[in-house]
Amino acid sequence: MCAKRKNAAAKRLTFSNDFYSDLEADGMLHALLIRSPVAGATLVSVSHPALPQGYHLFSAADIAGKKTIAMLGVEMPVFCAEEIRYKGEPIGMLVGADEKKLHELIGGVEIRYEERMSVPQGLLAERVVQTDPQLDDLFAEAATTVEESWSCALNPQSCREPNGAFAFFRAGVLHISTPTQWISHLRTTIAAVTGIEKENIAITRTQISGLDTNTIWINAQLAAQTAVCALLTKKPVKLVLSRAEQQTFIENAAPVTITHKTALNADGEIIAADVAITMDGGAYNPFARECLDRLCIASCNVYQPKAARIHGQVFCTAQPPRSVDLATIDSNAFYAIENHLQKIAEMTGISPLELRKKNYPRAARQPLSLPFQFGCEHVTETLEAVCRVSDFNRKYVAYYLNEASRYGQDNNSPFAPPLRGVGLACGFSGCGFNGTSFIKASPSLEVTLETDGTLHIHALPTSHSVREIWKTIAADTLSIGKHRIVLNSDFEPDKEPESPDTLHSNISIMTHLLRGACETIRRKKDGATLPLTVRKTVAPSKKKLWDKERFSGMPYQSSAFAACVVEVELDPSTYREHIRGIWMVVDGGKILHARAAESTIKSSIQQILRELMENDTMHCAHIRVQFVQSDSEPKQISDLAAAVLPAAMTAALSQALAITLTRLPLQSDTLYRLTKKAQQRFAEKTAAEAQEKAAAKPGESAANPADNDTEQAPATSAAPPESETRGSQGDDA
Repeated sequence: MCAKRKNAAAKRLTFSNDFYSDLEADGMLHALLIRSPVAGATLVSVSHPALPQGYHLFSAADIAGKKTIAMLGVEMPVFCAEEIRYKGEPIGMLVGADEKKLHELIGGVEIRYEERMSVPQGLLAERVVQTDPQLDDLFAEAATTVEESWSCALNPQSCREPNGAFAFFRAGVLHISTPTQWISHLRTTIAAVTGIEKENIAITRTQISGLDTNTIWINAQLAAQTAVCALLTKKPVKLVLSRAEQQTFIENAAPVTITHKTALNADGEIIAADVAITMDGGAYNPFARECLDRLCIASCNVYQPKAARIHGQVFCTAQPPRSVDLATIDSNAFYAIENHLQKIAEMTGISPLELRKKNYPRAARQPLSLPFQFGCEHVTETLEAVCRVSDFNRKYVAYYLNEASRYGQDNNSPFAPPLRGVGLACGFSGCGFNGTSFIKASPSLEVTLETDGTLHIHALPTSHSVREIWKTIAADTLSIGKHRIVLNSDFEPDKEPESPDTLHSNISIMTHLLRGACETIRRKKDGATLPLTVRKTVAPSKKKLWDKERFSGMPYQSSAFAACVVEVELDPSTYREHIRGIWMVVDGGKILHARAAESTIKSSIQQILRELMENDTMHCAHIRVQFVQSDSEPKQISDLAAAVLPAAMTAALSQALAITLTRLPLQSDTLYRLTKKAQQRFAEKTAAEAQEKAAAKPGESAANPADNDTEQAPATSAAPPESETRGSQGDDA
C-alpha cells in the first residue's frame, strides 16, 4: 500500500481517544429525539405549531435516501413513519442552537396516532435439539426428577458516555464522530440514508461506551439521524442520549428464562435433560439467532446427559429492542444449569463437586451424547483446585447441616449468629463463534517489517494490556526492541473489517495470528527485500469444525474454563449480605502476563458484583485468583467472571437463606423478604410437627399453632428434605 493511499484512508477512518460528546464546532446545533408515547399504534403525523427561527423538526418525510436500516435481515426505520412497534420509538428529531430551549420546545410537539387493538408479536428465532426420541420414557423410569425455572436479566452498571453522534458536512465530505463498533455497517448505512458515496464519508471512531449488542447496531441509527439533520441544516449537529435513554434503549438487558427438567439415576448421573429457553428480544433484534444459538449450546454447560432435548425461542414483543453482550450471553445458561445442579445436590445428598464430576465426560467414559464439543482441557482439575483452595467441601457440609435449625434461633437479636452459605459454579468462555451468520470473512491480521527495522501490526485498536502482550511476543520472536513495534490502525474504506471489531479483536484469536506472522517474518527476513509484509487469517478448517446445518461440532475456535466458589453470610438483624470470600481458578492456556491477567479477572468480578443487585451494589475484599499451568495457546479470559460468578453467588445465598433464589438481579429488599418467608415456613412446619406429635399421644392437648413461631428452639435433625425448606419455583421476587 503506497503512502498516498494510506493518507487517503486515514482521512476516511480515524481512531480517537476523545469522547464525541466533548466535540464542539462553530454554529453547532444540538438535537433531541422525539419518541412515541405509545406502542401498538399507527403514526399519523408529528409537528410543532410554531418553532423559533433557527429551530427545526425533522421526520421520516425529510429523508432523501433510504428510510430504513438493514441489519442481518432486519429492517428498522431511521424515523418511524407508520407502524409504531414500541413505546419510545424515534419518530422525529428537534434541532436548535440552545439545548435548554429544545427541552422547552419538545413539550409542544404534536403527535397524532391511531391506536390498534394489539401489537404484532411472534418468533424472532427458534432452535430445537433432541438427541433421543425416547426422552420421555427415560423420565418415567428415573429415580429422581428435578424441575425448576431460572430467570436472569443483568443490566450493566455503566457510568460511561451515553451513545450518540456528532456530524457535519464540509467540502463534499460528510464527517461522523461516534463510538461505533461496526465501522463497515455504519459506512454502508450512512451512504444509503444520505445518498453520499462511501468514499466521501469520514468516520472517526471515538471512545467506545459499551459492548452490548444495542451499542453495536443502534449506533448506526443514531448516527444516521444526526447525519440527516446535519445535511438538512448545513450545520454541525450533535446528538447525545440522556442517561435515561441510554438505560431504556441501549442498556436494557434481554430477559432470559430457562426451565430445566432433569432425570437422574440412583448414582446421581443425569440420564435425561429437558431444557426450555425463552428470551424477550424486543421489537427488533438482528442478533436474535446468534443469541439463541449460544444459549442452546451452553444450556448444559460441559456436562453430558445421556439424552437431552433443548428447545429455545426468542420472541418479538412490544418492548424496546433488547440488548445483550454476545460475549457473555452464555452466563444466563450457566446461571441456570449451575444453580439447578446445586438444587439436585441438596435433594440427593451428593456433594456439588462429586455431582459435577459424575456428569462430566472423561476419556474413559461413554462417547459424547450432546453434539457440542468445547475443547476445555482441565475441567476436573480446575473444579478440584477451586474446592481445595476455598475449603468448599467442609464449608458446604457444615452449612448444609445447619439449614434445618437456622430459623429456630432468635434471629431478630443483634447477637444472633449470621446465616452462612457457600456456592460452587463453573463455566466456559467461547472465543471465535464458528456459527455466526454475519461474518463472511475470517478474522485476519497483517504485520510489516519496514526498512528502518520498525514492525507495524496492522489491526484495530485494542486494550493496553493486550497491546503490551503483542509487543512482548513480537519483540521476543524477532529479537527487536518494543519501542520499534507500532500498532497501525489505518484502513482503506473498502478494506475495513466487515464485522463488529469487538467480536473478534481479542487476545485468543488475534494473538495466535500475530505469533504466526512474526514467526514467518523471522524465517524470511534474512535476504528478503524490505518492507516485508505477512498476512495471517484464521484457517478455513477451523470453521469447518462446526456444522451449521446439523448444529453440531466445535462451536468456538477456543474455550477458556473457570470454576468459582463464593462464601457469604447474612446478618439476621440488618438483612445485609457480607461476602466472606471469592475464589476463582482459571484454565486460560498459557498466561503471557500473569499480573495483567489476574487484574483483568478481579476487575471483572467487581463489575459483576455491581450488576447482581438493582439500585445497590455488593463488595468483596477477599478475592483470590489462580491459573492452571498450561502450555496451550492463550485464551480469552476476560468474560469468565460473568460466566461463573452470578451462579456461585446465588447458590451461596440460597444455602444461607435455606430457600432457592431463581431470579437475577436481586433487589435491595430481596434478602429481607426471603428471610421472613423462610421464617414463616419454619414456623408453619414446626406447628404442623407439634400437632402431629400431640395427635400421636392420646390424652395430650394439641399444640397451639400460635405458640409455634420463629423464636422457638430449632429441630435437632439433619437438613430436612428439599420440599420442606425450599420453594418449588423459588421465592426471590
